[in-house]
Amino acid sequence: MTQDYSLRHIALHEFRKDFKDLTQTTPTPLPEYKTACGGVIKDPENYPSAIYHGERLYFCTRACLRVFEQNPDPFLASDVEHPLDEE
Repeated sequence: MTQDYSLRHIALHEFRKDFKDLTQTTPTPLPEYKTACGGVIKDPENYPSAIYHGERLYFCTRACLRVFEQNPDPFLASDVEHPLDEE
């Protein structure tokens, strides 16, 4: 009887430890996305975007998106000034 109790006790201890490990895990951080302007965002649904050469690009503001749409390659090469105001 003592051995049976000991095995149950050990099993219960291991279960509690495993359960505690599962409940105390740190949440997975949200992925980060780089903007075409060089910034970093975590929730891309809140930012304007465009598809360019099959890849989705994100922008910090609609003004940046409009400047990109006018001349994408120079914008991506940082040859075009980043708009400071939302137009």
